[in-house]
Amino acid sequence: MPRTKSIIRKRFTEGTEVLCSEIEETLLRGHGLLGTALELRTLDDWKLWWSKWRGTIMPKALEHRPGLRPVACYITGEIPMRPVLREPPLSHGFLKLYVPARDGTGVWLHDYPEPFMQAEVDYLFDLGIVDAAELKRYRAKLRKPCGYRGPQYLGDYMLEQGAYE
Repeated sequence: MPRTKSIIRKRFTEGTEVLCSEIEETLLRGHGLLGTALELRTLDDWKLWWSKWRGTIMPKALEHRPGLRPVACYITGEIPMRPVLREPPLSHGFLKLYVPARDGTGVWLHDYPEPFMQAEVDYLFDLGIVDAAELKRYRAKLRKPCGYRGPQYLGDYMLEQGAYE
């Protein structure tokens, strides 16, 4: 009988810097509750936090969220924003986030479903960021059910703060 994969948690020692789960969720998906309200107010804040924690978040995101990229990649300019094909009705409540810059400009982040924007995985495939193998892993992941695993998880993605004892 197959066993479930056991998770080995990291030991927290004095002086260890651990990424706050709210900030990580905001960098990953764009809509953590406290991330945008407290720490990630301007474009410079996003760039600072993303440069600091990119090495921690990106490998886990590629493993557990194939075909998708963290929202911070789009906001910081690593990947060009997906174009909006047409605006959805306001009653739908899809993610629309404005990140101001210090010089008076800013970046609009839109996360709309398929008829209003091209699907993220297809957009990244067209740009050449996602290859055929990652596209295959993405489609396999869509077929696999993912239930609630606990407060330290976003689907299969384990938040960094939950990795410590």
